[in-house]
Amino acid sequence: MAEVILVYVRLLDEGPDVFRPTTGTLNADDSIELHKTEAYDFGDENWEFLPGSHVFAAPRWLDGIEVLVAARRKEPF
Repeated sequence: MAEVILVYVRLLDEGPDVFRPTTGTLNADDSIELHKTEAYDFGDENWEFLPGSHVFAAPRWLDGIEVLVAARRKEPF
């Protein structure tokens, strides 16, 4: 069974360094398929990577806690 992890996605048009926590499925190649949160509203929030995107994450410190942040889109083969 695939592992579901917590990952943060940067919000665009929200000022500097605003992130939304969501979950994602960790794949064998270390990419993450982002899940849609229950509160996600595409008309209200502009995520840097949309739900369903496959991304690679990087560790980052947010509010004194090290978290994974979606950093770049996985390129198709």
